[in-house]
Amino acid sequence: STLFDQKITFTNTFKKRKALLLTARYISEELPQKYTINTFFYNDLFPTTTANNAVQLTKNNMQFSGIEAHVLDRKINGNLLELKFGNTFRKDAFISNFMLKEDQIVVGIPNEYQNNTSYTTNNLYFNIKHLLKLKKVTITSKLYFHQLLNKLQQKQQITEQKPFFILPKIGLEWKVNKKNKISVLYSYNTTNTNIIDVYNSYVLTDFRSFSKGEGSFNQLNSSSFTLNYQLGDWGSKFFASTFIFFTKNHDFFSENTSITKNYSRSEKVLIKDRELLNISTNIDRYIKEISSNLKLTFGYNISNYKNIINNQKREIQTSNYNYGLELRSGFGGVFNYHIGSSWSTSYVKTLSNNSSNNNTSFADFVFIVNDKLNIDLQTERYNFESSGSAKNTYYFADLNAMYTIKENKLTLSISAKNLFNTEKFKEFSISDIGTSTTEYNLRPRHILLTMEYRF
Repeated sequence: STLFDQKITFTNTFKKRKALLLTARYISEELPQKYTINTFFYNDLFPTTTANNAVQLTKNNMQFSGIEAHVLDRKINGNLLELKFGNTFRKDAFISNFMLKEDQIVVGIPNEYQNNTSYTTNNLYFNIKHLLKLKKVTITSKLYFHQLLNKLQQKQQITEQKPFFILPKIGLEWKVNKKNKISVLYSYNTTNTNIIDVYNSYVLTDFRSFSKGEGSFNQLNSSSFTLNYQLGDWGSKFFASTFIFFTKNHDFFSENTSITKNYSRSEKVLIKDRELLNISTNIDRYIKEISSNLKLTFGYNISNYKNIINNQKREIQTSNYNYGLELRSGFGGVFNYHIGSSWSTSYVKTLSNNSSNNNTSFADFVFIVNDKLNIDLQTERYNFESSGSAKNTYYFADLNAMYTIKENKLTLSISAKNLFNTEKFKEFSISDIGTSTTEYNLRPRHILLTMEYRF
């Protein structure tokens, strides 16, 4: 693979509170791939073939060029006016060739598994942003104007599109007093499709999965709302922050998937209405009596969307709860610690329900014995539990120590990893079609002794 990225920026402050920025950028990227499979899983897809292995060759080339002028005008009272005008051009070329082979001989090139797609987008845009300060209230308004020219060529068939859209954003920040601040933001967004959304033949994405795009132009629309409340600041003994984010995708890409024993095939489909709600809270409290900082976290998110599995339309709801606590010391002496634990519970509701519960705990200890000797001990505990699977609990510990014989000259250090000698690490994940398990083989307990000499 190769990547060339060049950016040139010119800045000129032509008045005391006014500035001009000119930016030009060019990117060229090539990502070739050869993917081979020495076991054949696709007899149901290609029943007449004598193939016993498969290979896929892909080329994904991208070229981007753009130029932008950016003017900033800051008023004496703090108000700000920003103007942007620019044009970007991007061209993606995607070629994939999937071949069936018997030993080293090609015995089939299925037509539905070949891609030759060229996708270009020219974006002429103008953005205006205004920041207005009114004592304790700051209002930010933005308007984005976009004129696109899309061109799609697939297997000698050419289509063009010239959409124009305006995207508004408006935000408000209210400093109620020295300790309380509230901010809200609303935005309407339009996202143009990219190359992975439009190619119209299947591509092998891993050894058992094929996927293809929707095959045509689309602009995806969404609305989002953000609310943030902040009590105190990072320098206060008590600090709390609550963040609420809600977004609605008026249309979005989902998948129509066919799942069999040995492989799956999916294609993107355009579906209406998807919603996501995310709530998170952080609380920091400095406890003077123990010279430590206590941190509490809480999070909740829920989403609703639709897809199609084996010709069956389904509505899916996913939710996740997570919460945790940490305690970090700030002693001035030899010893300091950082301990904590977090829990996460996930649910997926479809025709059947899946759930998982995870817990991660840690305890880190630092000993600065003197100017010459430092010791650091890190311990972790993981517990995973998923519906239909047994519990798995793992313990880890690492020890690092450094002794300075002569400052800036000679240092000895020892590093001990995986002290509990855990051999395997297994974790679970859930989705709307089932559960999956990933298992890792770990390096055994080992100790490394290092001497560093500077001259």
